[in-house]
Amino acid sequence: MISIRECIEPLELNKLLNLHKTFVGAEVYKRIDFYINLFETLEFLQTHERTQGRTIKRLIKTVYLHHTQYEPFIALITENPNDFSEQKYLKLKSRVYFRPEMRNFTVLSGLLKELRRRAENIITLDLNQGDSRKSRYYSRIRVKFSPLGILLKKIFDYDWFLGQTPDGVWGAYQLTKGLGMKVCAYCNRQYTFTLSKGTRKITKPELDHFLPQHQNPLLRVSFFNLIPSCTICNRDCKGQKHFNYSQYLSPYEDNPGHKLFSYDYIPTSYYGAVGENEDIRLFVKSAGVALSPRLLTKVTGNMGVFHHNMIANEHRDVVQEIIRKRVLSNDTYLQIVIDMFPAAALTIEEAYRMAYGNFYHEKEFSKRALAKLTKDIAIDVGVLEKIY
Repeated sequence: MISIRECIEPLELNKLLNLHKTFVGAEVYKRIDFYINLFETLEFLQTHERTQGRTIKRLIKTVYLHHTQYEPFIALITENPNDFSEQKYLKLKSRVYFRPEMRNFTVLSGLLKELRRRAENIITLDLNQGDSRKSRYYSRIRVKFSPLGILLKKIFDYDWFLGQTPDGVWGAYQLTKGLGMKVCAYCNRQYTFTLSKGTRKITKPELDHFLPQHQNPLLRVSFFNLIPSCTICNRDCKGQKHFNYSQYLSPYEDNPGHKLFSYDYIPTSYYGAVGENEDIRLFVKSAGVALSPRLLTKVTGNMGVFHHNMIANEHRDVVQEIIRKRVLSNDTYLQIVIDMFPAAALTIEEAYRMAYGNFYHEKEFSKRALAKLTKDIAIDVGVLEKIY
């Protein structure tokens, strides 16, 4: 796994966070305001039974939504959502018309007002740095707002966020484009380009909810809970597993130099040792005793879920080539590249990129697949030693 924070400047990350907060927040506030007004209107109707349908409709539509949203937003809280339509506003006078958990209009309205005050904090909540105060805060509000139930899915609407066009102000395409993660943050193996043409969506990374959205509806559009990833990691490996911050590591957590774990290999024959064939066993190892027990648990958790050891061995050909270049050059391959073009005065970074077709600096690992594996193995076989 590579760290998103290692690959983007803090100022740029903060700029994206503010764009997300402003755009998503505006929609979230609008939806909360609608439901506050709706429940206050429903409470009003309990003592004003003679209110006409057109008046009820006018009272509810005081908060402006897109014209296609009113009826679905109201139907969501009714006992039979398929039964509600524009012609049935008079039914809203009856409390029994609504889901049982949606009948205490006053309590729900109060919770929604508090949710509005906390919405910005929720959208920008960063649980990645081990701040116990933020963890306790989230645990409290998760319980506090749980009575809102199905409303949270409609308020923090991930499908709405995904539906934004690539040429708009903000949305999933703008987020993944801004982060610049051209390779999956979980595996650094699969390309995850963000491409569009006008309003046409072509391709982008999947956005994994690090904390699953079904168990954490408050965080469905939370910036730091959306992880750009590949289909293999998001669907095939992680799938429906219930991630948490005590057992698994998020790509938004601190991981200096992406070195919490690294790739290594063992040749299984003489020919593998000299790079003449793929008789090599690749594996991933953690930083071991250098890690705290808590961090070691998280790193080990990721290694298991994403099957790093198994999948790594599908790239034995890459490792074979690195070994072979080292053997043929007697550990001086990079120096040979530098000497080959004396007029160019190649730096170690330039020679490395020419020699191995990948990026040398850890901050650029997000630009090309297998950048981490390539450098880890290059260091392990010793091809970088003699250059220093």
